[in-house]
Amino acid sequence: MTERDSCAGSDFCQELAGAEHVTFHRVYRGSPPGRIIGRGSALALLADMSPLTWGHLLLVPTAHYVSFGAVMGDHAEDVATALKRIVPLYAASFGNPVFLEHGSTVGMEGSACVTHAHIHLLPLPFREVNALMARDGLTSTPLGGLADLEQFGYDDRPYFYCGDTAEHQVYAAVQARPRQYLRSVAGRILGIPDPEWDYAVVVRKNVLMATMKETACWRLSLP
Repeated sequence: MTERDSCAGSDFCQELAGAEHVTFHRVYRGSPPGRIIGRGSALALLADMSPLTWGHLLLVPTAHYVSFGAVMGDHAEDVATALKRIVPLYAASFGNPVFLEHGSTVGMEGSACVTHAHIHLLPLPFREVNALMARDGLTSTPLGGLADLEQFGYDDRPYFYCGDTAEHQVYAAVQARPRQYLRSVAGRILGIPDPEWDYAVVVRKNVLMATMKETACWRLSLP
């Protein structure tokens, strides 16, 4: 069983359950009233609360998992179906997305980082992101697809993942990286000064509002 039974500490879990006393509602105070773009029984697509750029979205499981490696053990087909539906809409609105994830572990729960599984979707070139991570000293291993992350979830190993619709790379997180490392990578490519990529430093409410306006016309059905 890869799903965690208790998710009381996850802000995502509480927000998806309709709780009002969560970080998003405290920050945005009803404008907008929510950030869910599409939702099914297994997965939800949200706007990032502190978007790095227009079109910064998050794909999250509706149940509590610590990584998409863990999600894949139960919902690999659902994730594949969701991305097939999301990517054409995303590309038409924002450009081709790169997918980024820091896969957490059960032992990391309760840390300062968000341990509810979430994949960032950003309108950035995969090769540029991958090259920057390589320059940071991370060694990548190619994957056949997102479903191949399941072994990391099964072994409860942390990882970084970078991919797009054609290529997928995983980086074993064997060396400590700064908190919000993947946001910092995207921030450097976007030209965001350090540390303004930190979601606690700059929120960019106008960017979230613009993203929500753009996605309002999407007719998105998720598994």
